[in-house]
Parts: sequence; C-alpha cells; structure tokens
Amino acid sequence: MILRIPASRAFILAMGLVLASAAMASAQEPAQEPAKPEAKFSPTLYIGGGVGVADHESTNFAWDVQVLGRFFRYGALQVQYFDTGTADTHHDAEGLYVGLMPILPLTDQWSLFGQLGGAFSDAGDGVAGGGGVLYLLPIQFLKTNRVDLALQLDYKYLDIADGDHMLTFGLLLGFSKY
Repeated sequence: MILRIPASRAFILAMGLVLASAAMASAQEPAQEPAKPEAKFSPTLYIGGGVGVADHESTNFAWDVQVLGRFFRYGALQVQYFDTGTADTHHDAEGLYVGLMPILPLTDQWSLFGQLGGAFSDAGDGVAGGGGVLYLLPIQFLKTNRVDLALQLDYKYLDIADGDHMLTFGLLLGFSKY
C-alpha cells in the first residue's frame, strides 16, 4: 500500500502515527504523580549507522551512516549516506539524504521523530519522508562524560526511481558540550 503513496502523503501518514502515539502515551500517564522536573537539554552531535531492509517485497539489505545534529530539544538536522539494495535489483540506490527531524520527547529516554528532506542518489533525486523511535540508553558513566548512546528505529520513504523504502535499526553515539 505505501509503495504507491507519494512521499508527501507518506510523510503526513508518518507524522499522524507519531502524533497519535504521543497522544496515547500522554493519556496513559497517571494523574496522581507529582510533575517531575524536565531534564536539562544539551545540544548533541550524534554519529552512527544502521542496518535493515530496503524493500518490503524482497527484503533487500539496506544500510546507512549518519550525522545528526540535535541543536534543540524538539528538532534536529540529519545528513545520511544510504544504500538501499544490491545491483541486481531495481531498488538499488546509493546516495545522500539531507533533512529536518522534528522530535517529540515522551520521556527522558524515549522520543518519537518525523523526517522530511531531500534524497540525492545515483537512481535519481526526490523528496523523502519518514519517522521512527529514538531511545537514549541510561548509562550513567557515559552521561557523566557528556556522551549519549542511542538506539534508533527509522523508517524512510525515498521518492527516487520508482520509490524506495528503508527500515533500519541503528546505534548512535552522541557528544555534547555540557
């Protein structure tokens, strides 16, 4: 079904899922608990990569390497090199994705995110959209040294060639000033 949806509709669908999930998560919090003070935000630069599948019909291997600049709590800038398959399939594309990443923090560790940007590849150029989940591992030793370790589940629709999909699971290492 999503294979035939243009990138703009796929992005709207992904953002709708993000907002619906956030509404459900906030509705499940008990009202009796006193408000916990929000953790201080520190701008962070993340570097990492992920592996996964590129085509839901043939499960082609996909991978990416990315730099993610989270300069404020509710958003980031993402630059990603991606590869969506093997040369023997029509879903092969290697290229660069540059985009904005609106982020909705659910807790100190869990965040939902959307993605909207451009994909520039050997198979063509086009818009891209998606979303996913980001989980910051609560490792105190790393936190005291201003380092974050995060897990990322990332879906992206790339409107290049005949439309590519990527679902990757990745690891990000983040560095902050304070």
